[in-house]
Amino acid sequence: MKKELPCCKCKEYDVWRVKLRDCGHFVCIECILAHLKYWIREEEKARIKCPKRTCPKRIHENDIDAVLDPDNDDLEIFLKRSQREYLLHEHRKHSIYYAFGGEMRKCPLCKALYTEYVGCNFVQCVNVRCMQRFCWICNEPTESLQHFAGRECKLGWDDLFKICFILKFLAFTEGCLLLIFVPAVSTTLFYFGPLFVLIALPYQVLLLIRDCMRRMGKSPLTVTITAVLLYPIIMLASVPFAVGSLLFFIPMSTAYFAIAIIKCIPAFSKACDVLYLISMAAGCFGLDQWRTVLQENYEANRQHEIEIEQEKAELSEISSSTLHFYCDDGQTFISVRIVLETSL
Repeated sequence: MKKELPCCKCKEYDVWRVKLRDCGHFVCIECILAHLKYWIREEEKARIKCPKRTCPKRIHENDIDAVLDPDNDDLEIFLKRSQREYLLHEHRKHSIYYAFGGEMRKCPLCKALYTEYVGCNFVQCVNVRCMQRFCWICNEPTESLQHFAGRECKLGWDDLFKICFILKFLAFTEGCLLLIFVPAVSTTLFYFGPLFVLIALPYQVLLLIRDCMRRMGKSPLTVTITAVLLYPIIMLASVPFAVGSLLFFIPMSTAYFAIAIIKCIPAFSKACDVLYLISMAAGCFGLDQWRTVLQENYEANRQHEIEIEQEKAELSEISSSTLHFYCDDGQTFISVRIVLETSL
């Protein structure tokens, strides 16, 4: 390395230096590692500028990857491999957050990243070893819809659409088909209703116990043993609730049968046909896919907002300051206004 190319930060010559590809400045390994550690760990920035104070250029991603390369043993004398892996992981995470405009959430349990799905506020982690449900609005874990009752957190329209699948079945199925399903529905309510309560109630109780023990820091083995010991007790306690579910058999079966009969009435059937024709006419204008239309419209508006926010971030990176240069007489000075770029 030539003598006239010192580190732009510490001005040292006899040190290992790298050349930044975007601005061409040379910086020593120790200075750039300290620079990256500060901006990644302390400031949590995705875009990091050159260590030279007056340089507005950012450090290229390939330069960051090269300096933090975990497989480069020559860097071990400057920073341990485990620390380089950590910094590289954090930097990539910050870059992902920045790319999505900050509209991301972590699973409260396994910390998996999720982007926003329009209309869905009751989210379940897809990790098969986690499957944690949580609220998108407050990012708090929740196992039931009670979290959304009487709170600032509300269910999205897509959540309501999924929950009301039984009402959709009753509303859009022909009355004669509903009558055909009467024996199957009655049998299901009478036999499988109590069985469902007998299985689902202990399962939900054990999930609550598991979450409480995890928050208390208990080991997986302790959680498993506790669940095995408590399961018979909870199962016996669920028997009265299972038997009590039979009390709902007669009113629910009667209500289903009444809906099927009403839908077979010609006048009501004609009204359903009119609604069907209206929906078909709406489909000609692209209004049948209302969920898709709402989602695409929201995503377009959100993307526009993100672009505006990133443009503001670009402008906020530029700050001006004034330097004063005094002449030899010690009295006359010249003010020079320069522009410095801070890092995102």
